[in-house]
Amino acid sequence: MIEAGTHERWDPRPGSLLRGYLCLIPMFVCTFGLAGIMVALATCFPRFFHRHRLALVRSWGRTGLFISGIHLETVGREHLTGDSGRIVLFNHQSLLDLFILAALWAPGAVVIYKQEFHQIPIMGRLMKEMDLIPVDRSNREQAVKSLKAAGERIRVRREALLVAPEGTRSLQPGLIDFKRGPFHVALETGLPMIPFVMRGVRSLLPAGHFISRSGFIRVDVLPPISTTGWVETELDARITEVRDIFLRYLPDAGSRATKHSQQQAGTRPQEADDVATAAPQ
Repeated sequence: MIEAGTHERWDPRPGSLLRGYLCLIPMFVCTFGLAGIMVALATCFPRFFHRHRLALVRSWGRTGLFISGIHLETVGREHLTGDSGRIVLFNHQSLLDLFILAALWAPGAVVIYKQEFHQIPIMGRLMKEMDLIPVDRSNREQAVKSLKAAGERIRVRREALLVAPEGTRSLQPGLIDFKRGPFHVALETGLPMIPFVMRGVRSLLPAGHFISRSGFIRVDVLPPISTTGWVETELDARITEVRDIFLRYLPDAGSRATKHSQQQAGTRPQEADDVATAAPQ
């Protein structure tokens, strides 16, 4: 077994695409059917929904992974829980991220998501019912306000904020440059940052694809990184330090891939850098 902190490559042992095609309809039913049930529960039985929200979200994620034949090997999951606010940074790779994050959903977890998700039937309504945090990426000023409000909220409510510091999915293998947004939140709140490193996802479901292979995904949840004493003038160095921790596990895609991903997503570099749009795409 690969121990946390090693540089060894993770082998996801990807299976045939045949299962992915055969499971396409069951996955569709899981994604929207179970989400629809949760929306109905939140609407008709709000107290029941909020009491059992954690179990419902985890069941949604685990069911999707089970149908796809994907197994999780997780190390350090205990770091996701705590009695104070925290910022969980995950490397964003594909749609599978949603199921992995849901399967390992932490108590009190919230996520910043693109406001455009409101246009997706059922899913957009579910995100509202779960009191997650939308961000309008087309309005930089409003997006910055949303991030600041999110930081204050998780500090007061002692929640776990899940964010993708890359700001977008890389269309090339490896870790792209981090944006400043999540780190500004940490700077202003002093909350710890927890690296959530996923390996093997791209081999099972690359970015932009919808048919997944079966296989094994490794998740390393690393010890919290203290942000107490961080200052604005050292922020770039702090970002590099945190990114270097991820690079112990993941290859480096570099700035070229970052620019390529921004062009594919239609994101202006300045907007992406300032806002950080921690919302997964």
